[in-house]
Amino acid sequence: MARSRPFGTIRTLPSGRHQARYWHLGRQVAADVTFATKAEARAWLARMETEIGEGTYVDPALGRERFGAYAERWLTSRDLRPGTRATYASQLAHISAEFDGVELRAITPSAVRAWHGRLSQSGLHTNTVAKVYRLFRTMLDAAVDDGLIRTNPVHIKGAAVERTIERPILDWDDVQRIADAIEPRFRAMVWVAATSGLRFGELAGLMRRHVNLADRILRVDQALSFVRDQGPTVGPPKSAAAHRTVAVPASVAAMLGEHLDLYTGVAPDAFVFTSVKGSPLLNRYFWPFWKRAIDGAGMQPGGVLPRLATPGRHLGGHGWGVTAGDHGPHGPRVRRRLGYLKASERRDSEIAAAMERRMTDELNEPRT
Repeated sequence: MARSRPFGTIRTLPSGRHQARYWHLGRQVAADVTFATKAEARAWLARMETEIGEGTYVDPALGRERFGAYAERWLTSRDLRPGTRATYASQLAHISAEFDGVELRAITPSAVRAWHGRLSQSGLHTNTVAKVYRLFRTMLDAAVDDGLIRTNPVHIKGAAVERTIERPILDWDDVQRIADAIEPRFRAMVWVAATSGLRFGELAGLMRRHVNLADRILRVDQALSFVRDQGPTVGPPKSAAAHRTVAVPASVAAMLGEHLDLYTGVAPDAFVFTSVKGSPLLNRYFWPFWKRAIDGAGMQPGGVLPRLATPGRHLGGHGWGVTAGDHGPHGPRVRRRLGYLKASERRDSEIAAAMERRMTDELNEPRT
């Protein structure tokens, strides 16, 4: 009976060490290291043969791709919103600073732990560090799936967890005080944010064609963000569920109608909310107006309100969930309105009507 041909070959080098090689898919592959004994070389070859047979084999040559090149390829291949792409690029800079020129196969758990330790001490917010870590882990998870590396070295227990930030709870009197104190052209924006749950980018991305005053409906199908090297850019909202229609209370719709007459262009694609000069409204432009409104409303330093970022984020996207969420609708209804689930227009109109009643009651209560 003929003996089976051995897997791979072992060559003794002039140094006395041994090199192991094998053929795979028409290409000869050599071990990354040499071996002190032939037994060690044979054991390595046996392991490679087993992995090929079991389908767990990872070609050592593929792992030679440098992280920077792979990260760029990963980012380019993703279908991302402009704002999300810019965020990832910013986060990636914190990873590339250390691993850009390192081969994927050379990234070790100990190197990742050392990097994470330095990043945690760099002054970045703990939640930003967690986001950067998650991006790194996601990229190398993809490298494992692509067969470039065997396991993901980015694995630190608890590193991906963000610290929960307590969101401020506003009542309608707070909203009115801020709206009365802000630049008049932004007054309607504050009320729309507080009663619709739209995020800042969704508010800034609203155009005249998205507003149906007769039915008191806003259609959300885009968001405005700032993209490096492009400037203000309109793209899709955060998720598929974020494409939605949102009903607003009658009084807010009336206020929005006045705003359209005073501050919005007549073209269907005219932005509803703009800067004082009529340009697209960016968060960094709006922030000073928002801060002055908080100060003008007499909010005490150190209280919850000075920590607010923008109406779209806190009076809207987060604040609405706790401020207006107790006005009747709960659970899935609130999540649908905020853009996390789909909802019917009839159900959303019921929410807006309930909100109108509660607003009227609270704002007409005598102040103590």
